[in-house]
Amino acid sequence: MDYACFGDALSFDTTFQTNKFEMPFAPLLGTNHHKQTILFGAALLFDETTDSFIWLFNTFLTAMSGKRPVTIFTDQCAAMAKAIDKVFPGTKHRLCFWHIYQNAAKHLRHVISNHPRFLADFKRVVYLENPVAFFEQKWQELLITYDLVENSWIQTLYGLREKWAAVYRNDLFSADMTSTQRSEGMNNVFKKQFRKKLCVSELLVEYEKCAASLRENELDADFKSRKSKPVPFVRNLPMLKTAAESYTRRIYTDFEEEFKQQHLVKCEIISTVGTVITYKIMAMPFEDDALVTFNHENMTISCSCRKYESKGLLCKHALRVFNINEVFTLPSQYILHRWTKYAKRGYSWNNQDSHQETLQTRAARISRKATAVVLKCSVSEELLVELEKAIDMLDLEADESLSQRGPAKPESVRMNSNVSSEDVTNANISFKVPQAIKGLMVKRAKDALEKKGTKKAKTGTKKSKSGTKKGAGNKVKADTPVWEGPQQFTGSFEAGTSSNSTLPHFTNTTFHGDSSTMFRPFIQGGYTELLLQTDQASEVLHPSRRLDFDQLNHGGQKE
Repeated sequence: MDYACFGDALSFDTTFQTNKFEMPFAPLLGTNHHKQTILFGAALLFDETTDSFIWLFNTFLTAMSGKRPVTIFTDQCAAMAKAIDKVFPGTKHRLCFWHIYQNAAKHLRHVISNHPRFLADFKRVVYLENPVAFFEQKWQELLITYDLVENSWIQTLYGLREKWAAVYRNDLFSADMTSTQRSEGMNNVFKKQFRKKLCVSELLVEYEKCAASLRENELDADFKSRKSKPVPFVRNLPMLKTAAESYTRRIYTDFEEEFKQQHLVKCEIISTVGTVITYKIMAMPFEDDALVTFNHENMTISCSCRKYESKGLLCKHALRVFNINEVFTLPSQYILHRWTKYAKRGYSWNNQDSHQETLQTRAARISRKATAVVLKCSVSEELLVELEKAIDMLDLEADESLSQRGPAKPESVRMNSNVSSEDVTNANISFKVPQAIKGLMVKRAKDALEKKGTKKAKTGTKKSKSGTKKGAGNKVKADTPVWEGPQQFTGSFEAGTSSNSTLPHFTNTTFHGDSSTMFRPFIQGGYTELLLQTDQASEVLHPSRRLDFDQLNHGGQKE
């Protein structure tokens, strides 16, 4: 639901020192209707290569029913750029301003030390929103002034100007984001919340805590926006009243600021063609002029600054033209639903291209729908009882339908390479249990309390030893089963008597070797091969899944 409503703009960056495996932690973030940071998902990557990022984006795209973001912000990473171009071909890739300034300070250190004004002039050119020709002119003047025409880093940066220059960023919606500052802020939160020695399960728990904290912040902001209204600086003004009733408190503050700024600009008519009037808005001396086109007939308006197209709020230039033409009510077509108090209400996924969905994508979308229904019914025990009965009926109908179709093999489950078709027909499962090799015994340091307790235990053992028969201890050791390496387990399973049971019932099981030899239990699902590493000597794992846990011995060292 969060990504369906607010997944139009993404911020993506990786961070380290969050887990004991030293794997890059990659959260995907956005902004909600209160301009708060929101988590869409996260992943642990093996490395920061193009293949790893492609795997991550494809997995994320499948989980989000194929919806691609409009804009994505990243740092200046070539591997990320290649992955975005391949997985999100229609998404606008933007580079973070903050990372560009950091790279400028690193590559142009000699210029900054000799010219303290360089960074200020550099930022001014980056944030220019004038026409492209004016930006090109100011950029060349900057290079000539500071003798950077032949600088290789500047030439590379100029080749990527469409990804960072403000004059190019107003083409598509970006939810008022200009950098990956949200990712940097959340990375700091993750580093404080996470510990460097966290295992995967502990990391997931801490991640859920962070996500729950962000959801609580959103619920608090929703409550304040819905239960109270901001006081407009001009009471009983229809446009401000409409904005206060529609927008959240945070967005209304931005809108009201733009409404105040309209009184600082001058307006004059340039041309009139039928019902379309073109105005020239002259701002303060340090700001740029703008051209506004207004149509009386259908109440449409557009401005050359394109703030509404990029941020979803009308600019001061358009509001000034509305005021001159005595339009005192905010037109509904310019109230972006994303910024309203009830942005999530009545929202559903766009299923126009559902016939092109894969089975996995459709299953993920239906799963989210089912979860939403359960959450709606969680307020009443009666609703939950009725819902559970309905789910049980659907389960029985699904079993009947599947039994009529005959046995089918799901697309998402890949058969093990060492399982023959005859074994599958006879319901036989055969796999090798990996050998468990003990490493060196390393004793940890004990404190005073543990040493004291050990001494007491030893004295008690000596007293009881006198009452036992000689050789009893040796007999116990002899009866203890000894691990003899990998064993072969073969057996068959039958479906349980319950229709809802999915656990296998083994019959006619045979263990080759000692009957007391321990074996690892069968793990049903697509991860059996990855965990047990069966017959994968000839296969090459994907870079993002190239983790070999089975090659580690008990001492934590690789063989």
